[in-house]
Amino acid sequence: MATKSATLGTCPECGETIPGGYLLIEYETTEGPEQFAECPDCRGIVHPRP
Repeated sequence: MATKSATLGTCPECGETIPGGYLLIEYETTEGPEQFAECPDCRGIVHPRP
C-alpha cells in the first residue's frame, strides 16, 4: 500500500505549503494524476504545485 505525502505541494497563488489534509479531490488525466486542494493561507481552491 502506498502512503500519501504529508504535503501536497505549494499554492500557486500565495506560495504557502498545502498539507495533505486540505486535499479536496484527486483524479487521473492523460498526463497523470491531478489534485484540487484548499490553500490554508489564502483559502483559494488550487492545483498544488509539486
